Parts: sequence; structure tokens; C-alpha cells
Amino acid sequence: MVEKFSFLVILCFVAGTAVADTSRANYDDPPSKEETVGVISGAIIGASVGGPPGFIVGAGIGALLGEGFNAQGQIKDLQASLFGTRLQLAAVKEELDLIEQEHQIAQIDLGQFRNAPSQVLPAFLSTQPAITCCDNTVVSIHFRTGSSNIESHYEEQLKGMANIAIQMTSAKVEITGYADRNGDAVHNLTLSRQRSESVKSFFTEHGIDNASIATVAYGETRPLQPTQSFESDFFDRRVIVRLRDNSKTMLSQSPDNQ
Repeated sequence: MVEKFSFLVILCFVAGTAVADTSRANYDDPPSKEETVGVISGAIIGASVGGPPGFIVGAGIGALLGEGFNAQGQIKDLQASLFGTRLQLAAVKEELDLIEQEHQIAQIDLGQFRNAPSQVLPAFLSTQPAITCCDNTVVSIHFRTGSSNIESHYEEQLKGMANIAIQMTSAKVEITGYADRNGDAVHNLTLSRQRSESVKSFFTEHGIDNASIATVAYGETRPLQPTQSFESDFFDRRVIVRLRDNSKTMLSQSPDNQ
């Protein structure tokens, strides 16, 4: 009995492989686990019930059942893949809807722009706004006793003022010279005039039109302090440079009529 059963089991494996492969077009692929289990199970059950004929019939039925289980697994895989594809399609559709909304908004803006009334700009309109922020800018420089030479540490300030004046559309530069109360009054007036001219020359050398510069000299007649001292003399030896808007009144040219 044991030998007969062993023989049937071996025959099950052989028959199961043969039956399972009858429906497969590609013999390179081995039978699936479900097919093999179905063939063996069907063969054993068929053999126990109907002997050798039952073995053959049971193996065939088992193979069909195994293929059914295998097909169910493939269906589940396809369903999972289909679900993932649907999620991707939903995301793409949402993105397309957003693009469509942005397109509609752009079309509305374009229509409003086309329907807006045209504007005519004057031909003389400047592309750069006029600089008026620096009107009444003042720089004060001081000189050594009896000298009209500009000290080097003042040159950077004067260059900066010259650059501002060049950018202004109606700039005027007012230069006023002074002297201390040491020495002759006539000499001090001449010295204050020389100091004003020295600063004027500096500005013309740095691009300021001579017609845009006005100079005046007061000599020793306008000291900063009523009492003369060594310190007050230093502050009296000065030139005041003022940047003005040309549309405003210029300083008086007296007493030099420069």
C-alpha cells in the first residue's frame, strides 16, 4: 500500500507538471505555485476516490483550479496598478484645472489692458527725474593765514558737490569768500575774493559750467564772533559753498559786483 501511494505521489508530480504546462505558450516560464499545488492536490484527491482514472481527472481539475487562483492574483495586481494610475490622473487633472484658471485670469487682464484708453505722453518728458533733493546744500572750507589754496582734505567734499550739481537740471553754485581781521581791510577783501575764485576754478575743472557759478567776497566785514581771537580768526578764514535751485533768487553780488 505504501509503495502504491509513493508511486502515485511521484506520478502526481510528473503529471502535474505536464498538465500545468499544456496551457502555457512560453515553456521557458515555470508553472506557478498555485498551478502546481492545484495539480498535486487534485491528483491526490482523485486517486484516493477513483483510482488511476480519478488521479488523471483530479490532476486536470486541480490544474484548472490552480490557474484560477493564479488569475485572481494577477487581477489583484492589475487592480492595484489601476488604482495608482487613477491617482496620477487625478493629480494631473487638478494641475490642468489650475493652469486653466490662471489662463482665464490672464485673458481677463489682457482684455482690460486692450480696452483701456490710450495715454499720450509729452515728447519732452524726461526719463530721469530731476534731482531737487539737494537744494540749499552747504559746504564750509577753511584756509591758512594769507592763503587761498584749497587744502587737500576738502577736495573730496567739493567733488561730491560738483557731481550733485551736474545731475541737477537747474543747479547754481554760490561761492562766498571771507577773511579774518588781521592786516589791511583792502588786502583782506582781495584775499577773500581770491579764495572764492580758487573754489570756482575747482568746480569748473570738475565739469560745472562757468555760467552756473556765482561768487561774492566780503573780506573781514562779516566775522563769526564779535571778539577777535586766535580761534575765531581760523573760522573767519573761510569760503561757503551753497548749492541752489536756479529757479530761486541768487545772492546779492555786492560789494564786488562779481
